[in-house]
Amino acid sequence: MADFVSFSGVPLAVDSTSEPAVLSSLSSYKTSKTAIRWFCGKCSTHILWQCLEPNPKWLVAGGTLERIDGIVKNTHHIFIDDTLDGGMADNLTNIDGIELSRYATSPDAGKILPLGWKDLSTDVSQAATSDRLHAYCHCKANAFYITRPSAASFVPFSPYPDVTHPYVSLPKEALDNTGDEKWWLRPLGSPNPTHYLGGHCACTSCRRSCGFTIQSWIFIPRNNILFSISSSDELVPLDLQNKDKRPPGLVNYKSSEGRNREFCGTCGATVFWWGTERPDLVDVSAGLVAESLGGVRAEGWVDWWKERVSFAEDALNVKLVKGLEEGLQASKKRV
Repeated sequence: MADFVSFSGVPLAVDSTSEPAVLSSLSSYKTSKTAIRWFCGKCSTHILWQCLEPNPKWLVAGGTLERIDGIVKNTHHIFIDDTLDGGMADNLTNIDGIELSRYATSPDAGKILPLGWKDLSTDVSQAATSDRLHAYCHCKANAFYITRPSAASFVPFSPYPDVTHPYVSLPKEALDNTGDEKWWLRPLGSPNPTHYLGGHCACTSCRRSCGFTIQSWIFIPRNNILFSISSSDELVPLDLQNKDKRPPGLVNYKSSEGRNREFCGTCGATVFWWGTERPDLVDVSAGLVAESLGGVRAEGWVDWWKERVSFAEDALNVKLVKGLEEGLQASKKRV
């Protein structure tokens, strides 16, 4: 979820001799004829969004701010129309008593979409039965397919994630997954799973690496992520550790010891997270999933965890994360 904050004034020009202009140290990507995103080319953090027309303005990525209280007031969602299924706006409906407006496109257009709205062209039945799910970044330098759970999906081992087992309150032995439960496959415990677990994270590392308050992940075995890494149409399982087999559009950033983040070097999109303790189970950035099969939440493929937001206790924008947790709980009653 990209949360941008409007502010008064503009940053100094790139060629300014005055401080604190630092745009020259950032990478830029023009997402459309009217907008440019500025991000860190080393760690992928999105920092600024520049609107070129019709009303030039700048916005700052909410996750990059050092503090929120007294500065940021979240008031609305925009471009819900693009999601086809309401996206996260269906789960984040209220923050600190403020009901968030749900704009179909821009606030200037004024069109509001109701809670529960879905694009009538969305083929939910096809999403539930399709055997491949397309995913790609904005510039499509990184495009891949996700396949349904298979026998190979049971092979990885992983400790439990914080989203299901809060690290802050549970002893280490409860997190080690000594029973080798395949928690990423859903329905949990089924011999024939059809979905993968998805969750939302508010940890400091995710916030500072993507630039936004919330990063949404889908937990998928490496062998179920297929890339084409040559001029042929052959699809092969994702390989992030073999230099010769890595997808060429990815840039690696080690956010801490044993923890790797992969992003697109062209458009700055967050793509993967993986750790040396579970190299065969990858966190896939949910924002890359093609919305054409059932909408951006991809509920024909993903079982979203609704009990909590991962590392909620690390949140800087506490009210937003609390609002999301409350909205996730409320959404269970609407199913």
